[in-house]
Amino acid sequence: MSSFLARFQRIMSGGTYVAEVDGLRFVAIMSVFFFHVGRMTEIRVQPYVEPTNRLLALVGWAIFNGDRGVPIFFAISGFILGIPFARERLLGGPKVSIRQYLLRRLTRLEPPYMISQLLRLYPVMVARSLSFAQILPHLLAGLLYIHLLVYGTFPTVQLVGWSLEIEIQFYLLTPLLAAFFFRKSPWTRRALLAGFLVLHSVVIPLVGPALVGDPLLGTPGARFTVNTILYWIRFFVAGMLIADMYVSLMPKLREHWAWDAASLVLWPAAFLMPTFDWMLLGPFLLVVMFVGAFKGRVVPMFFRLPLVTTIGGMCYSLYLTHSIVLQGLYVAYIKVLPGIHGFFPRMFVGEVLIVPWLVIFGAVYFVLIERPCMDKRWPGKLMAWMRSKTGRGNPVAETE
Repeated sequence: MSSFLARFQRIMSGGTYVAEVDGLRFVAIMSVFFFHVGRMTEIRVQPYVEPTNRLLALVGWAIFNGDRGVPIFFAISGFILGIPFARERLLGGPKVSIRQYLLRRLTRLEPPYMISQLLRLYPVMVARSLSFAQILPHLLAGLLYIHLLVYGTFPTVQLVGWSLEIEIQFYLLTPLLAAFFFRKSPWTRRALLAGFLVLHSVVIPLVGPALVGDPLLGTPGARFTVNTILYWIRFFVAGMLIADMYVSLMPKLREHWAWDAASLVLWPAAFLMPTFDWMLLGPFLLVVMFVGAFKGRVVPMFFRLPLVTTIGGMCYSLYLTHSIVLQGLYVAYIKVLPGIHGFFPRMFVGEVLIVPWLVIFGAVYFVLIERPCMDKRWPGKLMAWMRSKTGRGNPVAETE
């Protein structure tokens, strides 16, 4: 099994592989999958009505809160992107080259993103009855990560790309945020990070919806918040706080059962608490949950499971491909529904039948498109291959 899974594991371009991070990605992507299957059931099959059975109601609540996997991804991004800057500024580690930092983004993440957009173009044109001239501006805005800023709506070609547009804003801001937050004095920097989280998590949920609307609740004025990092930055900063702790504090912490206990309480709570409470407390809970993934005695074992880390490591491809695969599969899924009655049986059958296929299709995309881009030398290899095919640079060909 391990040799088979090795074909689907990420290529490391440098640094040390941390299995728990891919385990966290697994939880985030699977929660998004469960959420979208549940929403598709509600939209295409049968409206959701909260059941009287308390256990079913909790399960339904957790599934329909699965979109919280996206801010979990934001926290993971803050953690991963923050670590090199934290090591440089706090431990005197290697200096981060901003040029290489940005170039890596272009070579590692842009090709899979662009290809996924182009693959979706024709199906979206047909589904929405749009001409190429009508959809082209939306495609270009999506490719430039400005659809939310320009149109104030989720991207037309790839709806789930809204979160990637938020991600790119944070990616560009990370060097500046690192310079501001990662100070030599541990008390100063942690006070800055924690203070920012407290201020932002209190002010935005309390004042923001009243002034500009809440994108999660669909209230007026949501464009101001959902199309910028202003609303979501608290989750990225929570990740940066975890990065600080990871390089400077966690090496001194012992593994302890208390982290397991906290994790077993907080992970379910993250998907069961009301939306307002999650937006207020989520960044703080994620700090404890992430530390528990590293420093518990039992919980980290789950996050290190080979199947879990393999699926988590493919999360970018899974995220890029899952919506179009889900919509295509639902056409076939609806045909098996006549013998199934009730919202929850229909949703559960959908989860069981469809989620594995979302993983399979995403894994194929990962192997064919994303994984080759993980090799930071791929542009040079591609140019060398093209020269070999055209005869350029071939001494024999040049003398003939």
